Amino acid sequence: MTSAPADRLSARMRRAVGRPRARAALTAAILAVLALGAGITWLQYADAAAGPPGATLVERLKTERVGRQLDQAVLLGVPLTGVLVTGATWVAGRGVEAVARLRAALTAGAAAALLLLADGLWLQDLDATRPDYTAQAALYWGLRLGTPTIGLITGATAWGFARPSGRSLPLRTGSALLAGATAALLVLLALLWLRHVNTSYPVFSVDAALTWGTLVGTPAVGLLVAATAWAAAGRALRPVDAIRRELDDITAHSLDRRVPVPTSGDEITKLARSTNATLDRLHSAAERQQRFVADASHELRSPLATLRASLEAALAHPHGVDWPELVRGALTDINRLQDLSEDLLLLTRLDATTPPDGGTVELTALAHDLVAEYQHRRHSRPLDIRCIADGPVHVRGSALQLERLLRNLLDNACRYARTTVQVTLRTEHADHTPCTDADGRPALRLDVLDDGPGIPPVDQERIFERFTRLDDARSRHTGGAGLGLAIAREIAVRHGGTLRATDSSQGARLVAELPRHRPEVHN
Repeated sequence: MTSAPADRLSARMRRAVGRPRARAALTAAILAVLALGAGITWLQYADAAAGPPGATLVERLKTERVGRQLDQAVLLGVPLTGVLVTGATWVAGRGVEAVARLRAALTAGAAAALLLLADGLWLQDLDATRPDYTAQAALYWGLRLGTPTIGLITGATAWGFARPSGRSLPLRTGSALLAGATAALLVLLALLWLRHVNTSYPVFSVDAALTWGTLVGTPAVGLLVAATAWAAAGRALRPVDAIRRELDDITAHSLDRRVPVPTSGDEITKLARSTNATLDRLHSAAERQQRFVADASHELRSPLATLRASLEAALAHPHGVDWPELVRGALTDINRLQDLSEDLLLLTRLDATTPPDGGTVELTALAHDLVAEYQHRRHSRPLDIRCIADGPVHVRGSALQLERLLRNLLDNACRYARTTVQVTLRTEHADHTPCTDADGRPALRLDVLDDGPGIPPVDQERIFERFTRLDDARSRHTGGAGLGLAIAREIAVRHGGTLRATDSSQGARLVAELPRHRPEVHN
């Protein structure tokens, strides 16, 4: 019986093999390994057919064993392998776009051919000095080094070049490939040059390598690597410069613009996405602020216009005015303006300050006190206001802000209730399971229920927007400015909780959930 991790790994491998890009890479790697394995097997067969090596060292060195097979492998096997790998990669890459599919097939075939050519040239050099050891070295080093190397490089080449045409390589991958290709090219050129020198001038090969390598090779390699690093750094930083230029052009009047996102999927792409996400939040905040200022101006304009019109009319006709009634109306408008200005100031403070980190508030006692206060208030109709709680519950935060949250919820409930308002504080659900928040932390559930007209489901989220009034239940005379529930939610969120409206069979139910705090008990 297989374990669960093994089953998940097997499922992931099956899904990977089913993808065209992975299928093409795997096919190229397997075929390159098979080609190398076939060549090694052929050399072993030829070496065995040549019979046992000579008895003396001179006889062993002069015996022709696998030289002819090596020449045929280099002249015929290498190009044939390149063609086969190219064709197999093209067929296996069905599903990849045509340009990327062709690019992956050609590069995989070229990589496999070059790696086999390097192995063949090395074995030819070895065969020139140790023909009795060539087949054994091919088997030993081919199985331990050549097979994994040709498989990994060929497969990785097919995978990298099968990417979509519009998507560039990640910064790390591109830098690694460029550095690897540069180093491989330099090593290959050095080995070819040494091979030529060793063949033409075997006596001076070591001295020539030291002399020319010191005088010419070292500075040339340094300059070439420096130039490559310079070009790679410039290419890598090009998207960063594009992001910088776009940020320089963004102002408060063009917050809808966004920085370009590279298609490489590396850290620069993540930086661009984070920058755009930040710009999205700034844009939303700016639009919200503009709407807030416009709504606040509208709310302030209405009572001011009413107050001005009544005063101007009274001054124009002073003898026919009931001055006490006029003063009472003016005071009512002034009270509305004062309440509105205080709400606006509170919202501004909530938006500008950090979340409160005050002391511990015993919310049950606060709820009982407020309910007792509202029971003795004069309401437009008789109301039965009650509070039900499991026991003392503590919340960490600002006592003034939490009191304002409860007051706003009670004001809203008392304004629209017909007969009953009920405040409930619970730490457990009806099935006796503890109340928790979205993160699984112990939470306090505060329900404020009234038997009024209720809140339609389509408006249960809209009522928490600033300056929102429901047309059938609120007006400028019976309702507030539409800021009470917005302030209440803002306070709940800033205390790590939530506030929402839920369905109720007998009216409106507003539910606040706040993280509980267990105060330390000192002995």
